[in-house]
Amino acid sequence: MTTQGDSRSIPDEPAPTPGHVRNGARGGSRRTRLLGWGGVVVVLGAGGFVVSSPHPGDWLPGLGPSSKDRQIVVVGSPAPTSATDPVPFTVDGYFPAAKPVEVNNYKGRRSGGRQGNDCAETLRDPAKNVLKDSGCQGYLAVSFSRADGKVLTSVTVLRFADDQQAAKAAALVKDQAGLFTFVLPDSSIATPSAAPGGKADLPPRVETVRHFLTVTSSRFADGHAPAGADDPDLAEATRVASYTAAAAFFNWM
Repeated sequence: MTTQGDSRSIPDEPAPTPGHVRNGARGGSRRTRLLGWGGVVVVLGAGGFVVSSPHPGDWLPGLGPSSKDRQIVVVGSPAPTSATDPVPFTVDGYFPAAKPVEVNNYKGRRSGGRQGNDCAETLRDPAKNVLKDSGCQGYLAVSFSRADGKVLTSVTVLRFADDQQAAKAAALVKDQAGLFTFVLPDSSIATPSAAPGGKADLPPRVETVRHFLTVTSSRFADGHAPAGADDPDLAEATRVASYTAAAAFFNWM
């Protein structure tokens, strides 16, 4: 994984999960891969992954009962599968809403999400399409909410045909604050600025995970401006969400 930004205590590359076959083949169905987890589930933890046991009523082992989760609507239709990516490229598939995110001191959960085939939909100004001719094949845009509701994070995931295309796109969008839309917990798109002076967004964290590109940024839910370029609350949330996204895609490779 190529990383631009501060990795701090979170490792640059997630460790492979138990039962995961790292042979490059992704042709198996999602159901087959879930069976490979057996009676345990791997949960992202402070030092990497922690194995926990399933509980009765879980809709997926270890992820918690679906009956306690409110219905979250994902906007848009997923991009089509391909020989390179036979696993459906969906928000719910890669980022289950029932799965909590707990890394170091951060506790949160995935909330809203959007998905589609036209990558220009992820840009605040589609007319200024920096992704044109980039080879982008589809996107996921996911919202994470910190447990106390005070910090929101938006992760945009772009899919490309190969690693080289993803790396070129990363160079185009690096350090460009406000280039991508910010997805809110209800799956709507935030206004361009949530704070006076247009200083709501810090430069995003940009990473490549094989042929996927992730762009992650955070802001305060009440719209107040960050305390400097490395606001600790926003930096932590961005770092955790970015790592969580990278781990989600490594799990299926």
